[in-house]
Amino acid sequence: MAVPSSRELTPSAFVERLTLPVWQATAAVRWLEGRVRNRPKLEELRPEKAALTDADCVSQEILLVALREAFPEVGLYVEEDTPSVSEFSNGHDAAAAHVVVIDPIDGTLRFLRGDGPYAILVGLERRGLVEAALVGLPKSRLLLRAVRGKGAEIAFAGGGFEPLQVSPPGTRVLVSYGLPDSVRSALALQGLQPRVAAGGAIGVAPFLEDIFGGLRLAATPDGLSRRAWVAALPLLEAGGRIESLDGSFPDRYEPGVTGLLTAATDAHLAQLRCLLG
Repeated sequence: MAVPSSRELTPSAFVERLTLPVWQATAAVRWLEGRVRNRPKLEELRPEKAALTDADCVSQEILLVALREAFPEVGLYVEEDTPSVSEFSNGHDAAAAHVVVIDPIDGTLRFLRGDGPYAILVGLERRGLVEAALVGLPKSRLLLRAVRGKGAEIAFAGGGFEPLQVSPPGTRVLVSYGLPDSVRSALALQGLQPRVAAGGAIGVAPFLEDIFGGLRLAATPDGLSRRAWVAALPLLEAGGRIESLDGSFPDRYEPGVTGLLTAATDAHLAQLRCLLG
């Protein structure tokens, strides 16, 4: 496929331009796992939010350098304040025509502890609607990518992309940190095993081996961040199911969404909802 020029910012061009950088960031983060220390953000009270490593910064810079070369006019919604952020003409302008959402390591504490899936998230957003998304899973060496209305694809370890399809349901449910004990007990009664994972991994849970679905609770009263909508796009484009805890999941970002459920089918989604009581 021909590489588009830097000014042809379409969802398809965005995905093509950012695929290699996401692979590179995924490889770098995977290599750095277990080799870097935590440098906590002092302003954050919760360990899940405070965790920060050099790997976060390396990953974000890999992505931003490539993004600046291709699409320097975009606005940014980024996790860390790394050097390349200041080189974008629209900087942190959330009102820019296009905003790129980046989380260089979604789930840094999981990365540090090595006890659950974490992700790299990159999304192209227009007026709150995610039009393209890339989700890298370093531990699994997987990359999922999607363009709204054009389907989703998956590749393993830098190989070729294939259409994304939900996996046969397994016995594990990817859950967010702090899941109530009552829900854990309800899962166990159904023969399902909770495994703590980052939000991006929960968003694409039905595509992972031996996973039944995902259950995520927002960490703060503000609700889920824009990153949840990035992870949701591959799921939706591949025919998976997602709902908020209160019902339908909004197409566009909304503050105050308190959590979400992901599954391969409506029946599996209903089963997860019943477990919430």
